[in-house]
Amino acid sequence: MVDVLVVGAGPVGLAAALWAKRLGLGHLVLERGTVAETLYRFPRDMVFFSEGKNLEIGGHPLVSQGPKPTRKEALLYYQKVAEREGLNLRPYTEVLAIEGREGAFRVRARSRKGEEAYAARYVVVATGYFGNPNRLGVPGEGLPHVLHRYEEAAPFFGQKVAVVGGSNSAVEAALDLYRGGARVTLVHRGAWVRPGVKYWLLPDLENRVREGSIQAVMEARVEAITPEGLWLVRPGGRLFLEADFILVLIGYRAEDRLLKEAGVAYEGEKPRLSLEGETSIPGLFAIGSCAYGPDTRSVFIENGREQAEKALRAIARRLGLLTPGEAPGYA
Repeated sequence: MVDVLVVGAGPVGLAAALWAKRLGLGHLVLERGTVAETLYRFPRDMVFFSEGKNLEIGGHPLVSQGPKPTRKEALLYYQKVAEREGLNLRPYTEVLAIEGREGAFRVRARSRKGEEAYAARYVVVATGYFGNPNRLGVPGEGLPHVLHRYEEAAPFFGQKVAVVGGSNSAVEAALDLYRGGARVTLVHRGAWVRPGVKYWLLPDLENRVREGSIQAVMEARVEAITPEGLWLVRPGGRLFLEADFILVLIGYRAEDRLLKEAGVAYEGEKPRLSLEGETSIPGLFAIGSCAYGPDTRSVFIENGREQAEKALRAIARRLGLLTPGEAPGYA
């Protein structure tokens, strides 16, 4: 039996594991993919909005060539921190269910070797949201040319691509696709893209639309998708847009299936949590985006690190390893 079992080896889950180590708690981290799987699945040329110092964990500096780290730099950073800290990680082990309560949890998981069970005194869920993209919920969305995640432009060279969305992921994909040789149309239900789009992307998008390199169809709601394209509803009526591929990039919602199936109490679309992140099940904590339902813009790596600290300090106090006000260095 371990003191703390962490579900998810993203930046917030790794921060929780580091706090467990700093506080003298036995820990185990289970991750269904590779370490920092979320970052691995980000668009390959993505640049973070945050500066490196705001993404750091464990007191390890994140060094980048530019003012903000790239996806590749951050991915390598988190994997190297996990390696150098000797964190107890089991990648490619997907958690299936969490059973029990404080002091006696049983976590069922599946690895390449088959199903396994782990015992833990406390469980911290840090599953994020990137594995659960929002859907439009329209006919045809399940067709093979409709994608809900973007990685790179190469497969779309010379193709007509409709990008549905108006936030960072959609704008960044549209610009990257244009530069990769695709014929791009950006479709959004608003009058223009969201004001929170990364400040260095907006002028670029405006210029590309103005010169006609990217077509922008605003105030358009997707009604249905066909093999040939998509039907849109606009103030002036219906419009059919031809497309070889359709990227639906309209955000994400919390990946919280484990919490719901464990019987955690909810308030609306979010789990009911204490100030330390404990759910209604004693000993089961939820930190990072997995606790925010559809409100994924409220939590980032920056404040997710703080949630990890609060949760692990609460656990350490209950196990008698930390007194109130005690601060054991970096994490």
